[in-house]
Amino acid sequence: MLSMTKKLNYLILPDKSLIIEYYNGQFHVDELIEFKIKVSNDKDYNPNFNIIHDFRELEFLLKIEEVSKYVDLISKDNKYIGSRKSTMLTKTPNQVITSIGFDLLKDKLPIQVKVCSTVETALTFIGIPISDWDYIKSMINNVKMLNSI
Repeated sequence: MLSMTKKLNYLILPDKSLIIEYYNGQFHVDELIEFKIKVSNDKDYNPNFNIIHDFRELEFLLKIEEVSKYVDLISKDNKYIGSRKSTMLTKTPNQVITSIGFDLLKDKLPIQVKVCSTVETALTFIGIPISDWDYIKSMINNVKMLNSI
C-alpha cells in the first residue's frame, strides 16, 4: 500500500538534457496534467530533454481511456512536442499498464518510451554514460526529498 502523502517533484538537469519527475501517492489525470504544465513552464524546460518518470511510488487513479486526455495535452501544444526518450520507472502492474497505455496512445509523437523496473535500464535506454550513473541516481534520490511543488 502506498503512503497517503502526495508529492509531485521534478528536477531539470540542463547540462545532461534530462528531466527527472518523481510521483508519490494517488493521482487523477487532471492532477498529472497540472503537474506537466508546471514542469513545462520552468525556465530550464526543453521539450527535447529526455525524461525519467519515477512512478514507483505512484498509484494512478485513472482508467486507461483517461490516458488519452493526457496524450491530447502533450500532442496538441508545441511546447510539449520534442524528439526525446522517456522512461517510466515502475514496480506495480497498475503502473506498468498505465505506462504501456501511454506508449500505445502517443503513436504520432516523436517520443520513444520504455517502461523499466530498474534505474540502470532507464539510464541505458536514455543513453546516459555509465560514468554519470551515480550522479543521476543521486539526483533521482534528491528529487524525492524536495518539498512538494
